[in-house]
Amino acid sequence: MLKYSCAAAGADSCGFKTTATSRADLARQLAEHLKHHNVQQPTQTIVRYLIQVAEDTGNLVDSNTR
Repeated sequence: MLKYSCAAAGADSCGFKTTATSRADLARQLAEHLKHHNVQQPTQTIVRYLIQVAEDTGNLVDSNTR
């Protein structure tokens, strides 16, 4: 499972937190949430960085390495 918060990525004023069972699911959630930060079409670079910020608590559905 991946645990993500915008605060961990440096957006201290944003209270968004989520969990995901796969990197693909987290990427989908992040792309949707980034609209609240006025990012309509996030680049792969941004999404990859944010996924790297997420805390990996184990038991991911996908086995891609970071």
